[in-house]
Amino acid sequence: MAKHAHPDSVERCHAVILAGGSGTRLWPLSRALFPKQLLALNGERTLLQQTVHRALDLLPPERIHIITNEEHFYEVRQQVKELDPALEEQVLAEPVARNTLPAILLGLAAAMRITEAPLLAVFPSDHLMHDGQRWKNAVLKGIALAAREYFVTFGVPPTHPETGYGYIHRGAPLTEGSFKVLGFKEKPHRELAEQYVREGQHFWNSGMFVFNGQQFLMEVEQHHPALAAWWHQRDVVELVDGYATLPAVSVDYGIMEKAHPIAVVETDFGWDDLGNWEALYRLGEKNTDGCVIQGDTLALDCKDSLLMSKGGKLCAIGLSNIVAVQTRDATLICDKSQVQRVREIVDQLRAEGSPLVETHLTVRRPWGSYTVLEESQFYKIKRIKVHPGARLSLQMHHHRAEHWVVVTGSALVQVGDKELVLSENQWADIPKTSMHRLSNPGRIPLEIIEIQTGAYLEEDDIVRFEDVYGRKEN
Repeated sequence: MAKHAHPDSVERCHAVILAGGSGTRLWPLSRALFPKQLLALNGERTLLQQTVHRALDLLPPERIHIITNEEHFYEVRQQVKELDPALEEQVLAEPVARNTLPAILLGLAAAMRITEAPLLAVFPSDHLMHDGQRWKNAVLKGIALAAREYFVTFGVPPTHPETGYGYIHRGAPLTEGSFKVLGFKEKPHRELAEQYVREGQHFWNSGMFVFNGQQFLMEVEQHHPALAAWWHQRDVVELVDGYATLPAVSVDYGIMEKAHPIAVVETDFGWDDLGNWEALYRLGEKNTDGCVIQGDTLALDCKDSLLMSKGGKLCAIGLSNIVAVQTRDATLICDKSQVQRVREIVDQLRAEGSPLVETHLTVRRPWGSYTVLEESQFYKIKRIKVHPGARLSLQMHHHRAEHWVVVTGSALVQVGDKELVLSENQWADIPKTSMHRLSNPGRIPLEIIEIQTGAYLEEDDIVRFEDVYGRKEN
């Protein structure tokens, strides 16, 4: 029996990388507008970049499709462009979040514009794989099974009774390292998880899949007629209109738990979904006291703890089995055994309307970024960075005036029908209700300090008249 996919099967294969998750379990480092797949948690590359880099070792960029949402669209494009400029055009944005099944259908539509009968390999963008070559071998094995019309999953041999993962019940062997699937089990209680580990017949569900695109569509038509109806009308109905009517369905529940035949490939590439702070501790480099320490941190007599600072000095004394994560605007402290409850913190903050759920003090935009340095009821101070050649929208504010001071670089400033070119230490005033635009005409990044004053300073006080990025909101 063949271990790897036939070359013809690989030529038919497309990768769909799901990069739309909002990620709450790694708060406060991960926020809705900057979730964990966009973070570099274990090196210089972000989790998204690591996922795409692995896919590039298997497939050319034109057969890699990255699905994200509109809020992350420009950041995702920027990150994948750093790996290969051709990938910038391979990023697709969902108009609204509709879970993984509709997102995969978007990727399948892109694949079928290139390959009439594609095989589709689906990868989450926020998981860690320790051995790229073994990952590639496992995917090739999955492609070979998908070419034989199996729906293929990838199972991780459990190392402990984890209650936060779904499980796959394996059946009879198919090929070396692959098995028929007897069923899927949702996140089990502790006693059942312990039983699964003892019996040795269950895998953790990695969230990776490979299948025949045409077979997948047949399953969609059988189990989800609303999704199938949208699929058949996708070229004649505006995406934003059709997509908004779709039900939110996961591919696991919507297809994989119902499809037939199903196979599971046993993985040996070192998988982790980095689903909570305990995982970051477990995988991190520990000192002689068993502590993982990152950033500007001072620890005295601490043991078996994760101590991380991304803003300000973090000092800890006598801590044991603690997670302490500090950013410039929020700090999380919890026992390592309680990390699953971080979601409860996020839910409560969201119920309170706290901005800490959505954004960091630094917010990335397609033209650059801004960082809130200080704010009060009637003023806000920002540091704004603009990429070379980039420009903000032509806009107006009803409730605030702005004062801009150039720190580095050159600024082209439009206020009403006048244009000014400013260099370091020069400034411009933007009166309330005046039409204005900031551009960087130079070859180095532009940095300015912006002082906002007014009765209302939120980001939704903006009217756009022209925007090269096609945005309707800030």
